[in-house]
Amino acid sequence: MASNDPLDDLLSKYDISLLKSKKKTLSVLEEAYSISVPGLIAKSMTDRLEQASAVEFHYGTPEPELRRLASWLFTMAGMKHGILLNLARAAWNRHGREDLRIAGLILANLNLAVMDEGPWNELSLIIGAVEPLEALLEVIEEIARSGASCPDDETLVRWRKTSIIHHYLAILVLHVCNRRGGHTDLSSVQQDLISNRPPGPELVSRIVERMLDEAS
Repeated sequence: MASNDPLDDLLSKYDISLLKSKKKTLSVLEEAYSISVPGLIAKSMTDRLEQASAVEFHYGTPEPELRRLASWLFTMAGMKHGILLNLARAAWNRHGREDLRIAGLILANLNLAVMDEGPWNELSLIIGAVEPLEALLEVIEEIARSGASCPDDETLVRWRKTSIIHHYLAILVLHVCNRRGGHTDLSSVQQDLISNRPPGPELVSRIVERMLDEAS
């Protein structure tokens, strides 16, 4: 018998066996993203934001529902966090707006034993050449909120040398970690990292200006 909660009706159909197939799990997740969003609103938002933010789709799923989905995944997986790490990688690769958020929620809450060098390193491995920086910033904030320590300068420099998007990653991570830790001072390495950034998005420019102002 159907309840008054369509999302619960959907999720209650599945158990841990679902997680054996990343493809099927991603399909169920996409259905869950859209299930509580009115169709016309979802279609309008999807069309507008796909064009503007380098994602494959965007249903506009509310934050509480995304957290609920992440909790459901962890409940199903139990202690098998390796399955969830693989799912996070697959979700990021599919690159829907909600996929990025789910991947971030997974990375932030995984048992550290399943990741070689922690969530920051895992994030640095899954990002592509082009990313929606607002979404990336949300994921960074989620990981920082989980208590992950700020990467050291050596790691930030390594990211800087990897690609432009990794240089932006280093700046965004440093910004979020310093803000959460109440720090404004920057090492000489960090100063150079943010001052000599590639020209690019306004979001990064605003963050850099704020960091330099606070450090002066």
